Amino acid sequence: MSKIDFTPNYYGPNPPQPTPFDRLYAITHFIMPNFGTMDWDWQTREQVNENLLKLKDEGGNLNDDIMMYIHVPYCKSFCHYCNFNKNHYPRQSKDRLDLYVDYLIKEIDWYMAQPYVQARNFTAIYIGGGTPSTLSHKGMERLFTHLKKVVPNYDVIEKTFTGEPRSFKDIEKLKLVKDFDFDRVTFGIETFDPVLRKQIGRVDSREDIDELFTNMEKINYKGDRCVDLMYDLPGQTFDGFVDDLDTLVNQYQPEEADLFGTVYLPYRPMHKLIIKERLEQPGTMWQLLAMREFGYDFMTKHGYHNTIAETFSKRDAPSQYQTAHCGRQDIIGIGCAARGNVKDMVSINPDKIEDYIANIDQYGISSTTMQSIRMDGILDRLMVMFPRFKEIDKSLLEKFKDSDRYGPAMKILKSHIKAGCVEEQADRYVVNKMGVVWHGNLQTDYMAHTLNTQGKMLLKCISDKKKHFARDTRFGTNFVTKFILGNPELFPLLMK
Repeated sequence: MSKIDFTPNYYGPNPPQPTPFDRLYAITHFIMPNFGTMDWDWQTREQVNENLLKLKDEGGNLNDDIMMYIHVPYCKSFCHYCNFNKNHYPRQSKDRLDLYVDYLIKEIDWYMAQPYVQARNFTAIYIGGGTPSTLSHKGMERLFTHLKKVVPNYDVIEKTFTGEPRSFKDIEKLKLVKDFDFDRVTFGIETFDPVLRKQIGRVDSREDIDELFTNMEKINYKGDRCVDLMYDLPGQTFDGFVDDLDTLVNQYQPEEADLFGTVYLPYRPMHKLIIKERLEQPGTMWQLLAMREFGYDFMTKHGYHNTIAETFSKRDAPSQYQTAHCGRQDIIGIGCAARGNVKDMVSINPDKIEDYIANIDQYGISSTTMQSIRMDGILDRLMVMFPRFKEIDKSLLEKFKDSDRYGPAMKILKSHIKAGCVEEQADRYVVNKMGVVWHGNLQTDYMAHTLNTQGKMLLKCISDKKKHFARDTRFGTNFVTKFILGNPELFPLLMK
């Protein structure tokens, strides 16, 4: 990759504002259905079972590596911006948390008994949510103990646990994470501004954040502290985002930070509040671009590597989980609403806990969709994730030369090179700084042909033409938003 250029395009006094595209897609692929034309919800149990039989043999793998994602959907409060699968914390019946762990263990055991899984090289465990740190101390210990027992090379593979500051006031839970060798702890901060935190539904406080970092020091935690920070929040100014970055890097110094653009969708709480004029509009599209680019420059100047499009790490390589998420490894999806991919198949678990439990009782596994995407689908996934992963080997692309998608994918790739967002090297293609700033557009180009009518309507809601980039009011009510608001069942509600 060429030397990073810190000359700003979108921030500072009178920036030149060149644009490689005439339209900006404000968020990236992951809120969209990865393969919007596929009938995920229409598979019969017989079709699911037929595909599950493919796990009885060791062949058919594109990836030798595999990791495990475990989803814990419980939260003590709901943030207005969140698009993940979540359920209210069972305050009146906390034994439901331990029951859920029982079923996680059952599903783990089903997968670990399959020859295909046994033959793979395990690289990572990632426990996400929801809020996994809401599990009881007993439940966490049982889950960790079982994982250590059944997952090959548990002691040396990468292990990530997701929590939130309030839950980790129970320092004994944090000690468990350390004692079971979880080398990455990730949690959301989003913003340090108390007014913005309240507006987006964060009920934890700055004091809670301070206590979490203090607790990590108390127990001498040596793993990576990975935090989320958001930009393009309702009413957030550019200077406010700069202050957040400065506080994060100079006061807390995490080993890794994810800078996420805020996801706005008309059927989600925060967008609804904006439409009802109970929250301020986010800034202009020009401000969004300025925030993206400044975040890249600021973090890089302060010694962080841009390992994944939105991720900045003191390590120079992406995590195993990020590598898997970008299509370079297989993923076993465990838990309510969890998604995975094995061989040429994508699995999706039901999003309701009762359905999840009932399926495991009856079948040993919960997936309601285990669908083959074949080589065309695998290439789609690789190309959609390429702008996020930032590079792709030419030798990997060669494996898909016979795919019907290969020609169109290469045509799009060449257009991104011409636009100045991707650089061709001898053995690979690499996304540069401009491509990172515009990676939502790059991903959308590869994804657009897979979208059905509903997907295209969502794209319309999350994008705008260059002539409107300076518009102060980005969101309002029109035909598209009215239709989406009136028909939420037609649109993807969950990211996991």
